Amino acid sequence: MNPEFSKLRHEQRTEAEQSHAQIQSQQSQAKANEFATVDELLRFDSDQNPVPPEVAERLNHSIAAEPKRERSWFKRLFRS
Repeated sequence: MNPEFSKLRHEQRTEAEQSHAQIQSQQSQAKANEFATVDELLRFDSDQNPVPPEVAERLNHSIAAEPKRERSWFKRLFRS
């Protein structure tokens, strides 16, 4: 067997083992998370999964199309 081939094969195996160990540690960290509230879970999830640009653009257009809110009756009464 060619020593260079053997060395290359060994390096490939160690890289595969490292990536496998990294994936396992990420999965164990994900399983170890406990959330006191649903809000914490949603914040964690949004940090892990970024919003696709197309969705963000559509959301911004939708928000911009919303009509402006009227001032509350309380503010209208005392600021007029």
